[in-house]
Amino acid sequence: MQDQASNLKKSDIIAVISGKGGVGKTLVATNLAAVVAENGKKVLLLDTDVGFTNADILLGVYPKHSIKDFVNHKCGIEELITPTSYGVDLISLGGDVSDLLAMNEFVIKDFATSFLKLLENYDIVFMDMPPGFSNSYMPFLALVDQFIVLTTPEPTSVVNTYTMVKLLSIKGIKGEDIHIVANMVQNIKEATSLMERFSEVVEKFIGNKVSSVTMIKEHPLVVKSIHDRQLFALKYRSIQPSFSVMRIASYLLKGEVKKVQGDTLIQKFLRFFRGDNK
Repeated sequence: MQDQASNLKKSDIIAVISGKGGVGKTLVATNLAAVVAENGKKVLLLDTDVGFTNADILLGVYPKHSIKDFVNHKCGIEELITPTSYGVDLISLGGDVSDLLAMNEFVIKDFATSFLKLLENYDIVFMDMPPGFSNSYMPFLALVDQFIVLTTPEPTSVVNTYTMVKLLSIKGIKGEDIHIVANMVQNIKEATSLMERFSEVVEKFIGNKVSSVTMIKEHPLVVKSIHDRQLFALKYRSIQPSFSVMRIASYLLKGEVKKVQGDTLIQKFLRFFRGDNK
C-alpha cells in the first residue's frame, strides 16, 4: 500500500489520532486544516470516525453522500467530497448508524484503494481517525507521513497516549514523525512539566523521541466557537489556542505560517501567555 501511495501522491498525509475519545481531536483537526489551507495549500480533511463524525458540523457543511452510498455504488469517490468555505475539502464517511453498520474491513480496504486516486490533487491530507487503535484502519495508517497524537493532562488520557505512541513505534513510526498535543490545558506550567516527563518516559522506555509537544489552553472562546459553528483559529486569532494551532501548522509546513495582523509582537506574546480573549 505504501509503495503504491508513494507513486501516486504528492500530498503529505497527517493522521490526527488519540488514545481515547473526548479529547478534542476533531476540533483540532478542523482548525489545523483551515490554517494550513489559509497558507495556500490544497487541503483535504477525511473524517473516518464512521457513525460519530462531526467535522461537517464544525465546518458548517452538509455532505450529500456517505460511505453507505459508496458501498452501494450510488456515488464515486469524487462525489464524497464536500467543499467548505474555509478552503478545505471534506470527506465525511457518515454519522448515521446505517453508515456505521455498512463498514467492515473489506469496505475500508476498498475505500482506501479508491482514496489513493485523490491524493495527487492535494498538498496536505488530514485524516481524523477514530479514537484508539484498530488494525482494520491500517490501509489508512499505512499512508501516513506524520502523526498528531491528541491527549489531555488527565492521567488516564496520558496513559492511553503512551500506549498509542508505543503502538506507533512498534509499527516502525519514528519519533520525528510524531507530534504530541495536550488539549484542554488549564494550567500551562503544570501541563508542560507533565508532558516533559511524558516525553522523557517515551524516550527512555520506548526509545523514540517525539518531534514536538504543544499545549492548547482551555479557553471560553473555543467553546463559543463550537456553539457558533465557527473555527476559533480563524475567528479568534489572538488567543493562546489559536497560536498553538499555528505552531503545529508551522511544524507540518516546515516553516512559518501567516502572521496575525494588527498586533505588535509584544502584544502577541502577552496574549499568548495570558490567554486573553481580545
